[in-house]
Amino acid sequence: MVDVTQPAPAPENTVGPRPERYIDIYRRATARLEACLPLGWSLSSDRPRSPEAPTRMLVTAPDGDTVSFSVVASRGVLSGDVARIAADLSDSDRGFVCAHYLSDPVRRQLDRHGISYADATGNLSLVANRPAVWVRDRGADADPWRGPGRPSGVLTGEPSDRVVRALADHVGEISVPELIKLSGASTGATYRVVEVLVERELVRRVPRGPIVEVRWEPMLRAWAAERKVCAVRRFTAPEGVTATRARLAERIDIPYALTGVGATDYAAPALLEVYADDPDDFADSLGLRPVEHGGDVVVAIPWSPVVFERMDRRGGLRHAAISHVYADLLAGPFRNDDAAEHVRSRLTADEHWRRPVR
Repeated sequence: MVDVTQPAPAPENTVGPRPERYIDIYRRATARLEACLPLGWSLSSDRPRSPEAPTRMLVTAPDGDTVSFSVVASRGVLSGDVARIAADLSDSDRGFVCAHYLSDPVRRQLDRHGISYADATGNLSLVANRPAVWVRDRGADADPWRGPGRPSGVLTGEPSDRVVRALADHVGEISVPELIKLSGASTGATYRVVEVLVERELVRRVPRGPIVEVRWEPMLRAWAAERKVCAVRRFTAPEGVTATRARLAERIDIPYALTGVGATDYAAPALLEVYADDPDDFADSLGLRPVEHGGDVVVAIPWSPVVFERMDRRGGLRHAAISHVYADLLAGPFRNDDAAEHVRSRLTADEHWRRPVR
């Protein structure tokens, strides 16, 4: 087995301009990798149609033995993206991720999944069993192209909540000024969130123009994984969940948004799961009793008022928008993987739940 380790970090002033096209990201990332390969080893790839990156990378040993990698080129990769990348690879395939910059947490996640990688600053890892090779090098410890005030790349905070929900809930080409109006986020915050979404390839925007494509499912999945987790209070309903839901349907004076399994047609709900700004007031209005653990009513205190926007009233109950319900089922206190998959299949089969922008 060949083991090559290059511990010295690359000076930040040598990384050069940030590559923008996928083919340029791939070329920059693999140039350093090729330079670190042992004597007699070589790297090649299929010929992509510019500006795309190759789909396969081939590493060849001196004896002619080869190993093939599936290339995943991206402008930005976060820790939450790695599991999806790993899941997209077949059991027998090897992955090679290349990007502008891969942070230390992302690199550690890739290592844990056995995925090779290289970024444009020189951080790289190439691992294969046959032919046996292990090559590592260290580049920048921070993104050299992220200046002061640039977005962190994580979808957390109220502006992200508002922008993600507005994009998920609407269909059609949308300009950033229109998105500002729809979302209610500030101008600067909206542009920053859009930049993050574009960099993570969750939306596609014409340069200095409108957003023309929204990948709403992976966008909601990323948002669900990264947003702040709401605090919850637990209560027991002396009359049972069914009777409490019926009482709630009769009350128009209680502010709440129904979510979780009970906001879907997946199964009869065993719990009443809602958002409410004041859990104690909500509980008092329905005669609920607080408990430390268990209970059949879970009340989350929302970080953002966006949970109460574009609600859907069904059977007298005020449901959170289905996009929000789906995100809640993916992660957080209302998580239910089976129900989330059920909702995902329904939403992807028929997108009439998304409203026209205009």
